Amino acid sequence: MRKKDRYAIPTVYWMTAIVCLSFVVMAFIFDSPAQILAGYYKIHTSRSVLVTDYIGLGGLGAALLNAGVSGLFFLTLLILHRQDPKGVIVASLWTTIGFSLFGKNLANTLPILLGVLLYGKVKNIKFKDLFVPAMLSGTIAPLVTEIAFLQDDFSLFRIIAAIIVGLLIGFIFPVVTDEVKRVNKGFCLYNCGTAGGFIATFCVGLLRSVGIEIIPESIWDMSHTPLLGTYVYILALALILFGIIKDKPKNAFRKYKQLLNETDPDKHDYLIQYGYTSYINMGTMIIIVTTVLLFMNIPINGPMLGGIFTVAGFALSGKNPRSTITILIGSIIASHLNYLEPTSPANSFAILFSTGLAPIAAKFGMASGIFVGFAHVSIAIFVGQLNGGLNLYNNGFAGGFSAITIVPIIVFFKELLNKHNLAIFGKKAEE
Repeated sequence: MRKKDRYAIPTVYWMTAIVCLSFVVMAFIFDSPAQILAGYYKIHTSRSVLVTDYIGLGGLGAALLNAGVSGLFFLTLLILHRQDPKGVIVASLWTTIGFSLFGKNLANTLPILLGVLLYGKVKNIKFKDLFVPAMLSGTIAPLVTEIAFLQDDFSLFRIIAAIIVGLLIGFIFPVVTDEVKRVNKGFCLYNCGTAGGFIATFCVGLLRSVGIEIIPESIWDMSHTPLLGTYVYILALALILFGIIKDKPKNAFRKYKQLLNETDPDKHDYLIQYGYTSYINMGTMIIIVTTVLLFMNIPINGPMLGGIFTVAGFALSGKNPRSTITILIGSIIASHLNYLEPTSPANSFAILFSTGLAPIAAKFGMASGIFVGFAHVSIAIFVGQLNGGLNLYNNGFAGGFSAITIVPIIVFFKELLNKHNLAIFGKKAEE
C-alpha cells in the first residue's frame, strides 16, 4: 500500500500559529483564568451584531483567547486537509482571526461552516476547495446568535432554530459569493463581505416584515490603545525583518518594487508570486494603517485590531502601499466632511476597510484611488442600516457597491478623456 507523501507545514502557517499562540499567552498575562472563563462564556452567549467589541464585552483576556482559539481551529483544518498556502487562503484566515475580536466565535460560526460543508457534499466539491467561503461565511455569524440570544425566552428551540438558519446560510453562501465575484470583476477584494451583505439584508427584511426589529449594538473599548498599538508595531517589524532575512535584502527590495507595480486585479496572489517578500508587504501595511488610526486619535480596540489583521492578511492578496495610500487619503477626507465625528466607529471602519478597493487604484491611478476612497466612506456609513449590523463585513458590502457602480464610471470618463489625449485620472484606459 502506497504511503501518503509527507506534508511539510508551510512557513506562513507556522507564523500564523505563533501569532495565535501569542494572543493566548497575552490573554493569561493580562487577565486571570476566572476572568477569562467568565468573559469567554459571555462572548459565546451574547449578541454579536455590529458593533460588539469583545474586549469591551468580555475583557481583554477573553477576547484575545477567542481570537487565538478561532485562528488555531481554522488553521488546524487547513493543515489536516493539506491546504496549499495561497494568498487568499491566508487573507481569509487572518480576517477570521481579526473578526474574532468583535463578532465571530466558534458558537456562531460552526453552524455556517457545516452548511458550507453540506454544500460541498451536494455539489461534490472537496472541502479544501471551499476554505475561503467556509472561513469568511462567518461574516453573517451574528444572525445565528441573534436568533439564539436576542429575546429573554432563551430555550432549546431557539438554539435549534439558530443552528438550522446557520446551516442554510452556509449552504447558499458559496453560490452568492461566486456570483458577486463575477459581477465586480475582481475590483473589490471583499467578495464574501458583499455576498454576506446581500444575504443579511434579505434576512433582515424577512424579520422586519414579521415585526422583529434588529437592535444595533455599541460596545467600543477605548482603554487598550498603548498595549495593542505596541503589539501590532512589534508584529509588523518582525514580519518585515523576517521577509528581508529570508529573501536577502537586495533580492527582497527588488521584488518588493515589482510587487508595488502590480496592476492586474486578477493577478494579486502576492504570497505565490513573491514568497517571503510578501511578508514585507504585510508588515508595511500594518504600519501604515495603524499609524493612520493613531494619527486620527482612533483607539486600537477589538474592531480596529481586527481590521488591522484583515489588512495584513490581504497584503498577501491584493493590497500594497501604492494601491491603498490614495484610497486612505480619499476616505480620510470623506470622514472629515460627513455628519459623523471622524473618529466615530462608522468612519473608523470605513477608513480602514476602504483599502479593500485597492485593485481600483492599482488599475486606474491616483485620482481614481482618492475618488473611490471618498465614495466608499460615503456609502459605508449608511449601507449598514440595510442589514441591521448582522453582516460583520459591512464595508465589504459597501465596497461591492462601490466597485460595481464606480468602475464603469471611471472607465467611461477615462476613455472620454483619452480621446482628447488627457490623463486626468492618472493612467490611460486600456482599449
